[in-house]
Amino acid sequence: MASLMVFTEGTFFLHTTYAATRQDTVSVSERTLQQLDVVGSGRDRRLSSSTPTMKVDAEKLKLTGTTDISDAMRRLPGVYLRDYGGAGGMKTVSLRGLGSHHTGVIYDGIMLSDVQTGQVDISRYNLSDIASITLNSGETDEIFLPARASASSSSLVVNTFSDKDFLNPSLRLDARMCVGAFGQYNPYVRIGKSFSERFVMSATADFISSKNNYPYTLGTGSNKETYRRENSQMTAGKGEFGCYWRPTSASSLSAKIYYFGADRHLPGPALYYNPKNNERLKDENTFVQASYRTRLSSVISLQGNAKFNWSRSYYTDLDEVYPGGLLDRRYFQREYYAAAALLYTPVSGLQLDYSVDWFLNNLNSNQPNDARPYRNSILQMIGAKYKYKWLSITAKALYSIYLNRALDGDGGKDAQRLSPSLGFSFQPMSNRLLFLRASYKNIFRMPTFNELYFDHYGSINLNPEITDQLNAGATWSLQDRGVIEEITVTCDGYLNFVKNKIVAIPYNMFVNRMMNLGKVRVLGLDATLNSTLRIASRQRLILAATYSLQRAAPVTDPAMSDWMKQLAYVPLNSGSGSITWDNPWVTVGVSASGCSSRYTTNENLPGTKLPGYMELNFTLQHTFRFHGHSLELRADLINALDERYELVARYPMPGRSWLASVAFKL
Repeated sequence: MASLMVFTEGTFFLHTTYAATRQDTVSVSERTLQQLDVVGSGRDRRLSSSTPTMKVDAEKLKLTGTTDISDAMRRLPGVYLRDYGGAGGMKTVSLRGLGSHHTGVIYDGIMLSDVQTGQVDISRYNLSDIASITLNSGETDEIFLPARASASSSSLVVNTFSDKDFLNPSLRLDARMCVGAFGQYNPYVRIGKSFSERFVMSATADFISSKNNYPYTLGTGSNKETYRRENSQMTAGKGEFGCYWRPTSASSLSAKIYYFGADRHLPGPALYYNPKNNERLKDENTFVQASYRTRLSSVISLQGNAKFNWSRSYYTDLDEVYPGGLLDRRYFQREYYAAAALLYTPVSGLQLDYSVDWFLNNLNSNQPNDARPYRNSILQMIGAKYKYKWLSITAKALYSIYLNRALDGDGGKDAQRLSPSLGFSFQPMSNRLLFLRASYKNIFRMPTFNELYFDHYGSINLNPEITDQLNAGATWSLQDRGVIEEITVTCDGYLNFVKNKIVAIPYNMFVNRMMNLGKVRVLGLDATLNSTLRIASRQRLILAATYSLQRAAPVTDPAMSDWMKQLAYVPLNSGSGSITWDNPWVTVGVSASGCSSRYTTNENLPGTKLPGYMELNFTLQHTFRFHGHSLELRADLINALDERYELVARYPMPGRSWLASVAFKL
């Protein structure tokens, strides 16, 4: 008998294999008993978290008919997705009215970065790769983390690996082909192998191509005109290789090599009598990262992380207004990153942590006035977490030092600041899964290199944006009661306040300058419902709903035209809902997401209003199982009511479309 115990945050897996052998004429198939996997889990720590934490695993994403990672984001509370339309188009996440620059994306334990723009394009990541997605609004309760994980107002955590991969020693093959409307096709393959109970390797290849020539309309009433999106085709490819090694039960090492490349034709804004556009953007990004964890003794644990990241963007625009008829801009970024964290557990229930991170970013381009800026960053964090029965308290203090320099010009301002956070959660009744929570976090956002150095736009005198976040809420859960397999309800109210808001101010007809002029206050409410009901043998109903109320307003000066108006692109009301009938025949899912009207300017002028929308989707899927393999068929009808809407002004989203996919798992 062989066994392996694998521990993760809040969950343990016990894998036991029984084998019996007889030295007689019994066949091999009769001599080996079937492998038995026993999986158990403790209480979900998201219930008792001191900050709102929403986690969705791969199985839930599949069952609820989620089509891609941007669709998954729309179904989370407080999220506003900026989407320029079409498959492979740039998609960024903004949470609780703070803007996409304030949301950090952590990919397999290490932060993704784009110091040039400060935004991470989540369209680069395939849903088939993802084991789980976690959205933290504010500070997470986990303290044994790199300091950089606490350097954003919120974080989106994407994991591509599950500890369950250790439990299957056979070769794993996941091959998929997805085709869709407007010339979209997306082949995908992932191969994984567990060479022992301690070592796993996996490789992924992903390619997507789409014409994105979907129809859209301009005008209203009898003045409507129909066009097709032009210059919108794109191709992109991604490859990953990862390995995971547990040399002992107290240590682990993971490593990943990643490459992404894309060639996009940019359609530009949809304008009357001018549907054509000649802009094009080529992107490349590659990184290598590694993470090591070990338990040095019964009370001390250590982790180390390292990463090198390189990216290139190549933008061209054919137009007679440019000298020679071509605008050609090429940008190159590099990041060198190293981090260490030490966890000390002196007594049961008390954890103390010290983390230190260093990273160097630099940027150069082919522009004649390129300053070749670079930034050294040093982050140090001390954290403490105390948990005793019904009470949990987490406190952190992050000290950040940013040193800005430029090889061929003046660098931006240096910055250093202490950023505290505090959260607590308690359970009023020990026999009820009811948890109350409250938290506070102070953090700041450094200006991006574009905001500091971009020609006719940046300003090296910018100060960081400073954010204060307050949250109070509750989680209630009921599990295994009759037909109720699980039901969880959350409700949170929050107040965010941003100082030194970075805004663009016109300098003359042709030039904007970035300046610290703004203050923003965001009052909001997030509510969620997740439920699974057993309606018959092997049949379940899975229900999910979210609602968000956000009142985000500039409060810089009562004399300004935007005083107490709704912040640009932030809807007052937004929400989503889905219902899935999981059964042995054909799993059926219906989902909807949408929001109220928004404005494209902080002044809320009538001519800048974007109407609200509600998108309705349908999913049918079935999995055939044979000889230990599976064949999955799936069909999606997206935007079934052909709702025409925009998430970014003058960038229309596709109307009704479809996706069909087939997946084979070995």
